[in-house]
Amino acid sequence: MNTSPKANNGNRRPVGWFRRGHRWVGVSLLLFVVLLSVTGITLNHVGDLGLDRRYVNWSWMLDAYGIQMPPPSASFADNGHRATLIGERLFIDGRDTGQHAEELTGFVALGPLVIAAGGQSMHILTAGGDLVESVELTGLPGSIDQVGRNDGRAVVQSGTVLLRSDPDIAVFEPWAADTPGAIHWSARTTPDASEMEALEHAYRGRGLTVERVILDLHSGRIVGMSGPLLMDLVGVCLIVLGFSGLIMSRSRSRRENGVRNGNRPRD
Repeated sequence: MNTSPKANNGNRRPVGWFRRGHRWVGVSLLLFVVLLSVTGITLNHVGDLGLDRRYVNWSWMLDAYGIQMPPPSASFADNGHRATLIGERLFIDGRDTGQHAEELTGFVALGPLVIAAGGQSMHILTAGGDLVESVELTGLPGSIDQVGRNDGRAVVQSGTVLLRSDPDIAVFEPWAADTPGAIHWSARTTPDASEMEALEHAYRGRGLTVERVILDLHSGRIVGMSGPLLMDLVGVCLIVLGFSGLIMSRSRSRRENGVRNGNRPRD
C-alpha cells in the first residue's frame, strides 16, 4: 500500500500541522473579523446615524479617556441666570450652548434673552441657551471691558466708549449716560457646588462622541498604545490566512483533478 503523503500526480498534500494551524488561526481571529467588519460598516454611516453628534455619558469611559473639566475661566450671574466659560465653551445655566469664545467679560439677562460678550463680539441667546444671533461690534477702541443693563437695554463699555442697544437688542449705538450710576454692570462670581456639578456633567457629557469610540475600537486605540500594534498583527495574520487558504484550495483542486483523471494511489 502506498502510504506516502505525495499523490501520484506529484503534488504534495499540506501536512497536518499546516491545516491545523490554518484552522486555529481562523477561529482565533473570528472575533477580530467581526469587530472590524461591524465598526467599519458603522463608520461608513456615521453621518446618517448621527454618531458624530451623539455623546458617551458613561463616567468610567470618560475617566478612561482622561476627559476632565478644567476650572472655569470666567463666570457671571444676572437675574437668576449664569454664564460660564470653560476652555472656549460657553455654558448658560449649566447647559452647553455649542458656542465658542476666547474670553467672557460680561453677561446680562434681559427678559427672555441673555447676552454674553467677550473680545469684540456678543452672543445673544434665549434663556434656554439657544443662539439667536452673534454680533460683531465694530468701531470699538479695543475689546469689550464690561457689559451691563440700563432701562431694559444692554450696555457695552470699551475704554471710554459706551454703546447701548435698542429695546429689541438688535442694534447698538453710541450712548452718553446721563447718570452712569444707573447702569447695572455685571460682575464675576463663582458658581456654587451644585452649579459646578451641573457644569461638570455638561462639559464631560459632550467631550466624547460615539464616533470617536467606534473609531478607536476599529483602530485598536481603545486599549492604548499597544492596540494599533495588535490590530496590525491581526491584519498580517489575515493576510497569511488568506494565502494559506489559497494554497490548500489549490492543493485540493489538484488532488481532485488527479482523481477525476484516474490517478488514484496504487495499493
